[in-house]
Amino acid sequence: MQACKEDIHSPINQGGEVPSPIKNPVVESLPGAGKITYQLPSDENLLCVKATYEAPIGVTREVKASYYTNNMIVEGFGDTLEHKVSLCTVGRNNLESSPVTVTLKPQTPSIVGIFKSITESIRETYGGIKFNVDNPGEADVRIYVSTTDSIGEWIAAETFYTSTAKVDFSVRGYDSIARPFRINVKDRWDNSSDTYENTFHPWFEEKLDKTKFRQVTLPTDQNTPHMTGRTMDRIWDESYSNTDFVTTVGYGIPQWFTFDLGVTARLSRIVVYNRSSGATYIYNAGSIKEWEIFGSMNPNPDGSFDSSWIPMRKEPCVSFKPSGLPVGEYSNEDIQRQIDGEEFEFDANEVPVRYLRWKTNAVWGGTSIGHINLVEITLYGSVVKGNN
Repeated sequence: MQACKEDIHSPINQGGEVPSPIKNPVVESLPGAGKITYQLPSDENLLCVKATYEAPIGVTREVKASYYTNNMIVEGFGDTLEHKVSLCTVGRNNLESSPVTVTLKPQTPSIVGIFKSITESIRETYGGIKFNVDNPGEADVRIYVSTTDSIGEWIAAETFYTSTAKVDFSVRGYDSIARPFRINVKDRWDNSSDTYENTFHPWFEEKLDKTKFRQVTLPTDQNTPHMTGRTMDRIWDESYSNTDFVTTVGYGIPQWFTFDLGVTARLSRIVVYNRSSGATYIYNAGSIKEWEIFGSMNPNPDGSFDSSWIPMRKEPCVSFKPSGLPVGEYSNEDIQRQIDGEEFEFDANEVPVRYLRWKTNAVWGGTSIGHINLVEITLYGSVVKGNN
């Protein structure tokens, strides 16, 4: 939204002439919006141009553009209908010109395409549902997901806030029983998409008991902490407040460590928590960026990556930064992603494993950092055999 600048706060002269109106307005349609270009009058008294319109219908909005520019964006339309926009010039004496009215027919609003991408991609997953969001215009939107409670009343399940071009979301924590879900999308002007409703049957999974996890040290492993208290067991202590595992600074990347689950399990997914506070650590320094996870029932005691280890995913895990900002910069959405944790499903979900090996290939601060910071991990799956 553009506003009057520079001299807008200068003293108002209540006398003087009414300013001349704009001329030759040209309207360009945009998704849920429009760009209006015009010719400004030559009045020395001119302060700004004001547009008045309704968006959504019934809600009056005003946009002002400085006399230093010859165009403005009017936005907030939730449809592709024709809308009237009234434009007038405003003088430094606060007097307004006669209005010039233009007709704007916006392109399809972003929420429509976003909603379509969700309904085409939504599917069952472990403990709930997941879906993809395609938002090429990077519109600020809210995605509302609801389900029913024990008596069949609709209740909120999750609300996601995003302005990212491409992102995936999941809603988890439900038993393996069929249940209905509803989804709709709203933009920052409260325009709403249609509501999607369908029944899904979440796949079974359970959270693995972290108290059974134990550090294992094999030849070639790097699990030496950078300082006292930054040991590997920090990543399964259920503390998410940046009490992280930090390996020796300068050791080098890649590096790997090994641990025992304490049970034999078929693993469905992992949730990984990087640092979410401290400007020098958020998507920076030793915060992990790319890694691989291997599973084994009986790892080779010489520490080699041989056939005793199987990759748990076909592709490496890659930490995603919603904003796409360079290292050292981050958005609120970036921080929230690390608070919520980044989840990755395993492809080898039918293979029972007892030991996991984590291999870090890259950190956000670059290879010169030579160490890793890792706050917490949570594993899900189904236990095949208890502690032995």
